[in-house]
Amino acid sequence: MSNLKKQMLKEKQQLESLQAPDQLEYRLHNALKSQQTRNSSRKYFVWKLVAAFLLCSILIGYNYQGLAYYGKKIIGFEDVDVISDTLQNLNEMGNGQSLNESITFENGVTFTVNGVMVDDNQLIIYYTATSETNNIDNPELDFTPMRITGFLTKSHMNSGAGNVSEDESTIKGTYSFEPPNGFAKELTLHFQQSVKTLTFEYDPNKAMGSSLRQKVDKRMPMDTGYLHFKTITASPTATVIKGTSNKETVDQLSFNQIVLVADGKKIQQLGSSYSSKWRGDYEFEIRFDALPTDVTNLQIRSDLAEGEEIEIIND
Repeated sequence: MSNLKKQMLKEKQQLESLQAPDQLEYRLHNALKSQQTRNSSRKYFVWKLVAAFLLCSILIGYNYQGLAYYGKKIIGFEDVDVISDTLQNLNEMGNGQSLNESITFENGVTFTVNGVMVDDNQLIIYYTATSETNNIDNPELDFTPMRITGFLTKSHMNSGAGNVSEDESTIKGTYSFEPPNGFAKELTLHFQQSVKTLTFEYDPNKAMGSSLRQKVDKRMPMDTGYLHFKTITASPTATVIKGTSNKETVDQLSFNQIVLVADGKKIQQLGSSYSSKWRGDYEFEIRFDALPTDVTNLQIRSDLAEGEEIEIIND
């Protein structure tokens, strides 16, 4: 079994294991039964209260994570169809952090951060923007966030999407940012067309981390040069492949022609970006949807280079 499969199965098992031990009630009953019986009806009543208290305390102790797990769901985004099935499932399982912090801009738009979801690949903000004038889709009412800052954090916005209500008063959606520093406990959102900022508390201990970090270090030849795939990071929200290339290839290549295939099925590409470096080469990043937990074969392919493929996992 591959490291990827082991790691992802472990993540899945941890999420599904939030429950009290199977024999908790039986053991507690026997423990209480072994206590010396009191003849006094008043003392018997007191012992019943103690037993009930102990039972509740133990159940809460064992299920504390489970209670928090169900309490972290970000409410109100179940029908926002621009949010992927992967994110919807993670939200249903309670892997977000509910916030509901708002700011009102000079143009009258109120922007609310309803919650965040974080892993090693990205920070996702769930937002609601409202306008009293019912023209929220007007380009002049710009509320686009640019970056997030915090302790050792300067995360730029990667992408965003939202659904406009029928009366055009509200947009609900998400924005994706680079992940924050693991020690940041307070984050500040900066906007494109306003000097105002929105600061909110953030718990780094609730970030989901990653299920796989693996070195690839393989090249794929192209007509104009090469693509050097360096690393892959698979997390609950996305799969990110990073690498380098030459200028000619980057200028002519459309990164949506790079395909990630898991067990024969293409993983949806979410986006890509690249930047030039002082050495003259280019760094690129391609983002895909999350991998299935039971993947046994994982490949990088190109629609431009037939027969060219890079195997990452092959059980």
